Amino acid sequence: MRKRHTAEEREQLIAEVRATGEIPRVVAARMGVCASSAYRWMKEAGDVGAPVFARVVPSRAASTRALVVQVGRVTIRIEAGFDAELLRGVVAALGDSP
Repeated sequence: MRKRHTAEEREQLIAEVRATGEIPRVVAARMGVCASSAYRWMKEAGDVGAPVFARVVPSRAASTRALVVQVGRVTIRIEAGFDAELLRGVVAALGDSP
């Protein structure tokens, strides 16, 4: 049986995503909410727009294997062993930048 969430729970999740900058899935897991519900609530609140795309280019450094991601005017160099969750957050934050 599906759990029904109150309007207050929805507002709390939306407010926490906005305040922390975390992705809705992370906040949803902490609050015991299904990720798809969290994304739907964020969309209904007007906080989820069109997808943001990043250009990925190979690194020119011959000595190391790295990935370079460009988001707007920002370039991020990604080395082996990176924290994927941190990278998602950084790219999401940069995607919201003017």
